[in-house]
Amino acid sequence: MNLPQLTAYIGGKIRKNQHPLDSLIQLPKLKLKEGEQAYNLFMTFDLDKDEILFESPFPYNEGHPKQFYYFGNNSGSNFQSYLVREVDSIRYLLSTVWSDLYLSLAQQQMGDRLLAKLIQELQKHSLVHIGEVKGEGKVNLSRIHSSLANDLNIALTNDKKEILVNGKKLTGEAFIRYLLGDDNRRHKYTLIIPKIRKDSEDIILSQHPEFLEFVMRINKITASQDEEEKKTKIISKARVCYICHSEKKDVSIESSTKFRPSGINKFFTTTTINSARYYDQGINYDDTYSFCSECYQDLLAGESFIEQRMIGRIARERTFMMPEGLMGPLNYEQIAEIKEKVDFAFQSSDAEAWLRSVEAEAAWMGQDHYVINFVVYRTDGKSVTLLDSFEDVPLSRFMLLQQLFAKLVHNLDSHLKGFSLGSIYRIIPVRETDKGQVDVGRVLSMYKAILSGHLIERETIYSYAAEALDKGMRQLSKKNIDNYKNLNLYSYIKKEDFYIKRIVMSFLVLMQALQELGIINKSFFKRFIREEDRMAEAGNNLGTMDSIEKMENFIEKQGFSNEAKALFFLGTLLNRVAVAQYQKEHKTKPILKKIQFQGMNIQEVLRLYHEIVEKLRQYNKVTLFSEHLMNRFHYYFGSIPQKWMLSDHANIFYIMAGYAYMVGNRAPDLSKEELELLEEQEFEQPGE
Repeated sequence: MNLPQLTAYIGGKIRKNQHPLDSLIQLPKLKLKEGEQAYNLFMTFDLDKDEILFESPFPYNEGHPKQFYYFGNNSGSNFQSYLVREVDSIRYLLSTVWSDLYLSLAQQQMGDRLLAKLIQELQKHSLVHIGEVKGEGKVNLSRIHSSLANDLNIALTNDKKEILVNGKKLTGEAFIRYLLGDDNRRHKYTLIIPKIRKDSEDIILSQHPEFLEFVMRINKITASQDEEEKKTKIISKARVCYICHSEKKDVSIESSTKFRPSGINKFFTTTTINSARYYDQGINYDDTYSFCSECYQDLLAGESFIEQRMIGRIARERTFMMPEGLMGPLNYEQIAEIKEKVDFAFQSSDAEAWLRSVEAEAAWMGQDHYVINFVVYRTDGKSVTLLDSFEDVPLSRFMLLQQLFAKLVHNLDSHLKGFSLGSIYRIIPVRETDKGQVDVGRVLSMYKAILSGHLIERETIYSYAAEALDKGMRQLSKKNIDNYKNLNLYSYIKKEDFYIKRIVMSFLVLMQALQELGIINKSFFKRFIREEDRMAEAGNNLGTMDSIEKMENFIEKQGFSNEAKALFFLGTLLNRVAVAQYQKEHKTKPILKKIQFQGMNIQEVLRLYHEIVEKLRQYNKVTLFSEHLMNRFHYYFGSIPQKWMLSDHANIFYIMAGYAYMVGNRAPDLSKEELELLEEQEFEQPGE
């Protein structure tokens, strides 16, 4: 995988059909609900009346960022010189933009031209103040006028998201609403477009030819005369471009400093600079990662496309998803189509639905011809942190996994509604803090192992299953859920049994899949036996009780060992006590508190069995059915060698597998009251 070359390839194809600045265009962060409408508006510096107006709202459409040249905020510690801003960034327009733009124009040898003179006029009319250095500029907030809001007293606070108006703190959008007198909450304000009104004529500054030339210069799309002369003096010989591998005289590392801190190109720059070779004269970055101006423009255009079309989510973390063709280059529309389906695979909880969505698509019919690369990262807009990367994952791997998940869900005989790649994130606990998901790395590692075929420790999976049960049950017992929300806990408030069932059955699918893929260090289950052998064995050993026979068929079909079977039947007895306790108004099912989800050794398992039997006697539930369950427990436990083969976490999993099996299934010895309670629970069963 060579992501810089792939990014540049995409950018080169796109640049053939676009304006040089199109690669810098960004889309605003719109999150509209049903019935809401986005609007842009103008920030007008009226030189005829010496006032500043926010006026003339008009409906937003997707063509406006390009029409008015919206580039977002300037990155890092650069001058804040871009003009069109989102409402959330209005503070820049009310403070430093005008001074920073003027100073930047001077740096680019454009200080004596019309655009700079227009900013000077703003200062002459006391509408803005131009500072001596970056960040010192001001806007005369007392000149902001509104015909609907009199006696305005406006000030900026230390909070970058708030504006003080007549002593009241307002967000950027609330500030705009106040000036416009707009009380309709369905109106959402998006882009603010500055313009100057002079002699009754309006000049939209972001469309001014000199501003567009300025933006191209600061982004190294064109160079100033001084820069060209400087390059001519410095470059004494040609260098090889890292991207196109051609020897050119304009190859340099300098342009990489202009990459946005949160963009995909910054990953390449950081990685390659950190591996630069050291010479007696110092570190030679050019020797490691330098490129020609043409490839630099391709990288910018490719990054813009990737930002708009190729960002998805894995485990709720931002991810660049980059397909590649093995038989030849893809066009960028094909790339986007593949990305959409891959992204859907990580969001969906139903592999069968995903398979239906791709069955008619050409790329997935020729899946062996493509691979996809993933870069999972976080950004605060000022810097970027790499969380993980998965390289060269074949599309055929996605088909294999989703088909396998669909088959294994079917083998669970309706105990699970669905399972997909996206389900993995919903069963491994992820703790959150103010800084984000602090242990999401283990979910990403799981995805990487499954997609790339890396080996996984069996005990790691058992521990994740036990932890999911532990953390989930603790959260569901609280008055308010305050963490581990990736487990979809809100759907299971007062429905803990169905949470247990989903977690256990989901892990059962995951374990079966890992074993079938051959990427587990030790097997979970024994080899499947043929259907006719399983049925014959069940018939020879079980007698006539259909429910017991179905349980035997289920655990045999899953390939449980004798130890696992014993614990499974112990779990069914545990469920029988829990139902009896629930019917006796013990809504918290005290018997579940006897389960130590952090792990139970075999001595603790035996003590649990004796407590369960005691509770069955207490609730008068030592019936023919429960006796058969106890018989099965003794049968499998008694035939086990003295050395116990399962770990403490595995013990928990198989006990809860039996418990989960009974959730939604009606035991044949249920009383009328118990039956009514279970029917009520099943009616309120949460969706997946």
